[in-house]
Amino acid sequence: MEIGDIVKLHINSSVDWMHKYLEETFEVVDFPTETGVLVKMVGSDPEWFWHVGKNEFEIMEKKD
Repeated sequence: MEIGDIVKLHINSSVDWMHKYLEETFEVVDFPTETGVLVKMVGSDPEWFWHVGKNEFEIMEKKD
């Protein structure tokens, strides 16, 4: 996983509230901690950022 990659939540996300966002895609923005990732929800207005564990996501598209 790299900055700019498009990711999606795993179907088996460990946190219940994340299940509402399984159809959303996110762009990787930063890695502020060793196990965490900062993502931005694609297409949200205003922009919506999450800081969560990297293990919650799978890569959909690698950055070019």
